Amino acid sequence: MSYKYNGSMIQIAHPVQSISVNKHRVIFSDTQGLKNALFQKASDARQFVKWLKAS
Repeated sequence: MSYKYNGSMIQIAHPVQSISVNKHRVIFSDTQGLKNALFQKASDARQFVKWLKAS
């Protein structure tokens, strides 16, 4: 699966094993390893985490 943010795609290979959030940065671990995503607003990061948990 992928998530589009500001014209770029964040690739996610389910299942997601762990999620860590620190204001604008979300770090998650999936079947391909550890990945991090940086967002402009904390609300964008929260929205991504919501989507990630629901997927």
